[in-house]
Amino acid sequence: MPEAWSPEWSNAVFSLEERDRRWKTVRDLMASHGIDVIVCLAGTHSHDRGAADPRYLTQLGENSDETTVAFGIDGEITAWHSRGGVWPSSNWFDDIRATPRGTGGKAIVAWVQDHPRYATGTIGIAAMTSDFYSHVRADEGEVNWQSVEIIKAGLPNATIVSATPVLGRARYHKSEEEIEFLRKGTRIAETTMQAVIDYARAGVAEREVFARMLYANGAAGGSFQPMFGWISGPFGNTYHRLEQPSFRTFQRGDALHIEIEGRWGGYIAQIDQCFSIGPAAQDYKDGIKLAWEAFDRVLEKMKPGVTVGELLEAGNVNGMNGRGGASLTMHGRGTGDDGPGTFLAKTPELLDGTIEENCVMIVKPSVRIQGSESYYGWGDSVVVRNHGAERLGTRPKQLYELV
Repeated sequence: MPEAWSPEWSNAVFSLEERDRRWKTVRDLMASHGIDVIVCLAGTHSHDRGAADPRYLTQLGENSDETTVAFGIDGEITAWHSRGGVWPSSNWFDDIRATPRGTGGKAIVAWVQDHPRYATGTIGIAAMTSDFYSHVRADEGEVNWQSVEIIKAGLPNATIVSATPVLGRARYHKSEEEIEFLRKGTRIAETTMQAVIDYARAGVAEREVFARMLYANGAAGGSFQPMFGWISGPFGNTYHRLEQPSFRTFQRGDALHIEIEGRWGGYIAQIDQCFSIGPAAQDYKDGIKLAWEAFDRVLEKMKPGVTVGELLEAGNVNGMNGRGGASLTMHGRGTGDDGPGTFLAKTPELLDGTIEENCVMIVKPSVRIQGSESYYGWGDSVVVRNHGAERLGTRPKQLYELV
């Protein structure tokens, strides 16, 4: 077992300068919220998006390994995996200890007892709550209840609060290194898309194409496990969205709509792409043009200071003699389920929330046609700059007809 991290046994990792920037940002926010130590508990659900906070602070969590973290405001940082010591993403710090899986709460209690100044302080637990910026698909939080109860019982003099307002705010603004990771993730997603173009045909098993996508994703350097949101079936009457395919075989006339994640160093980019198995129906061709128009309108509008409500309005496009319409779906991209999420309840907090410089979003308008059970669309990851939004992807706006 190596004694120190080395690039010879590594995943994609960030620089020490990025570590220092990130840790200072988090500690400044901790001070403003009166938090003395942040605790991250294991959460590998939702294709590892539940591990967004510990990954942001440590980079750890490859292989979906459970990661527990104690991140002190005064400089102490300790992490726990199933095995201690060096990992392919551990170039930031050395104190990585072993704890049996499912024992994060006990590990934190013992650590605080060894650092007694935190025993009467304020402990912020990551992922306890959801807000505008992070954990947007987990309204009830993502942290393990029993682990929190063990921490409360073992540290009765500590004040327990949610760390989401700190970590969500820190994660929202992306550094140039983070944006480059997301750009590479977008390229991986586009490489994965090419596997669909190359192999999806009438008579081919859906699972074969899915497997080809996984191979292309991994060969391009992608972090596992990416999510592929998979919608297939006869155009106008597709089956509902899955995150793996069934045993069906593609048929001529099928529509295929896939949300394709590309991950680089655990950072999650995304594209949305439509395909027709055989020549596309005219409604398919006309409808996807509405999605492209909505995407362009949203991108033109997307500048720092614009509200989510204004972007939703820009993404509403009607056409096809009133039979078709596009509407905006959008959410943040980074280490997890980042916000804002337009699929949430349209509360004033969401609609009046503003987009800020150097946030990264997946912009993916979807189309619905009157009398059709299907929906489909087109999307790309974009970064918001001071002058406006820039696509991270390079692929053309195209409906692929696979014959």
